[in-house]
Amino acid sequence: MSENVQFTVYQPNVAPLHLSFTQQTITLGRASDCTIPIRDRFLSRHHAEVVFMAGDWVVRDCGSVNGTLLNGMRLSAPTPLQRGDRIGLGDSEVVFHAEDTPSQLIAIDSSSHAKNLPIPIREALSDQERTSVLASLAVQFIEDRPMNELFDFILDKVMETMEPSRCAVALLAADGKTFSALRLRRQDTSDSNDLTISRTLLAEVVEERNVVAFVDSALDDRLAKAQSIVMQQIRSAVCAPLLVGDAVLGVLYLDFQANRGAVTHEDVRLIAQIARFAAVKLETTRLREEAIAKAKIDEELRTAYRIQSRLLPTNLPMVDGYVFAGVNKPCKTVSGDYYDVMVRPDGRIYFVIADVSGKGITAALVMSALATAFNIFARTDPSPADLMRDLNQMLAPKTAPSKFATVCAGVLHPKTGLIEYTNAGHVPPLVLKKDGVTALTSTDMVVGLFTAAMYRTQTVELERGDSLVLFTDGVTEAEDAEERELGLQSVCDLLASKRTNAPELLDTIDEHVRAHIGSLPAGDDVTMLALTRVT
Repeated sequence: MSENVQFTVYQPNVAPLHLSFTQQTITLGRASDCTIPIRDRFLSRHHAEVVFMAGDWVVRDCGSVNGTLLNGMRLSAPTPLQRGDRIGLGDSEVVFHAEDTPSQLIAIDSSSHAKNLPIPIREALSDQERTSVLASLAVQFIEDRPMNELFDFILDKVMETMEPSRCAVALLAADGKTFSALRLRRQDTSDSNDLTISRTLLAEVVEERNVVAFVDSALDDRLAKAQSIVMQQIRSAVCAPLLVGDAVLGVLYLDFQANRGAVTHEDVRLIAQIARFAAVKLETTRLREEAIAKAKIDEELRTAYRIQSRLLPTNLPMVDGYVFAGVNKPCKTVSGDYYDVMVRPDGRIYFVIADVSGKGITAALVMSALATAFNIFARTDPSPADLMRDLNQMLAPKTAPSKFATVCAGVLHPKTGLIEYTNAGHVPPLVLKKDGVTALTSTDMVVGLFTAAMYRTQTVELERGDSLVLFTDGVTEAEDAEERELGLQSVCDLLASKRTNAPELLDTIDEHVRAHIGSLPAGDDVTMLALTRVT
C-alpha cells in the first residue's frame, strides 16, 4: 500500500485545495465530519467514499440523492481509481492522485544528514563583495515582474552569482510536502536527469526553517552511501527555505556535482540572503497577481449581476383582488434562483419559481436560459404541464448531468381564484387558509435531466384571504451552527397562525431564516414568491 493518497478539490469560486491522507477510508460529503467536507447543498451529508481494497483505491457512492460521477459518467458500482480520475460531486470535482504526486524534486534518500565542511571551489567572497552582490540584487528585485518571469529571474541571478551545477525554485503545495510550482535550471543543458533531494534534508528546511547544506559527500560515509547523492554524483548542495515571517513558501535548492567542487560557509550565508529576497518578492508578486485577478473576477461578477438582475421582475403586477410579492437573495454575487410573474392579455397570470443546481456563474448561466425560455413559451398560453415539458426539452439536451433545475410553474385565473400548477421536483408550495397550512407535496421529475420526462397539471383554489407561498430550498435547508436544517415543517408551523398579505408573509419567513442561521453567512440563495387573494 502507498504511504498516502492525494486529492485536489475543485469548487466553484474557491481556489483548488490539495490534500493528502494516510487513512484507508476517505469520506466525501456535506457533513463536517467527512474526511473531505464540501459545502455544496446538492451533496448528501455522506455522499461518497474512497476506500483502499485488495491493493486498489476504489470509489463508491454512499446512496447519495443526486449521485456521483466518475470522469463524467454516473457511478453505479464501486470502481477502482486510476491516477488523474475525476470524481464529480454536485458542482465540485475531486481529482485522485494516488501516491505522492511526483515532481522534479523526488525525495528518495531518507537517511542523509546535513553537514558543513568548507571546501572551496573558488576564492570565498569577502564581506565587502558579498554586501555589494546583495545590494545589487536588492535593487534588481524591486522591479515588478509576472510570476513566470520572476521564477526565471531568480534562477538567472543564482546561476550567475553562485555558478552551481543545478538550481531550482519550488513553491510548496497546501500539504507542505509536495510542490505546486517548480522551475529548474541546469549549467549543462544536455543534462536531462531528474533532480532528486533527500527527504530528511527537505523536512529540516521546511519544518525547522533551517538553511541546510552538505559538502564533499565523499568525506562522509553516510553521504557516500546515500542513493540520491551517489546516483547524481553530487559533491555538495544547499537548500534554503523561502521564508516570509514564519511561513515557508517553498525552497531554493542548488547543488554542485563532482566535477564542480563544493560550497563554502560564506556561500551558504549568501544563498540564505538571496532566498530571503526571493521569498519576499514571490509573496508580494503572488498577492499582487491575486488582487488583480480578484478585481477582474469581481468586475465580471458585477456585470453578470447587473445583467441577471434585469431577468428578474423589477415590479410585480398590480391585479385587482390580489397582492404579489417576491424576493431574490443570492448567497454569492450571482444566483441560480429565478422567479417571474407574467400577465396575459386574457387576464390569466403565469408565475414561476426555479432553483438551478449549484451556485455561482454556471448556475446563473442555466438560470438565464431558463428565464428566457419561460418568457417565450408562456406567451403561447400553454397548460402548466405543457410549459414544463417545453422547458425540460429545451434544457435537458444542453446541460451536464449535474446541472438541472427544480421548477414550480402555474397559472392563476383571477376571477375564480383557481390555480393550475406543475411542480418539477421543487420545494412543496404552501397554501395558507383559515384552517391552517397545507403543503402541496405531489411532484414530478426535475427539469433538465431526461428529455422524455412527463408532467402533470394539478389544481388548487384560493378563497378570499388565502395565500400561496413558494420558496427555494435555501429556506428549508438553511443550517444553524450545528448544521441542523430549518426544515419545511418549521415554516409551516410559523405560518399556521399568520393571516397577513404576501409581502408580510415573506418578511416573516426571511426573519425566521435569519434567526435560525444566526451570525453565519447564508449557505445558499434564497428566493421566495407569494400571492394573496385579498378580501
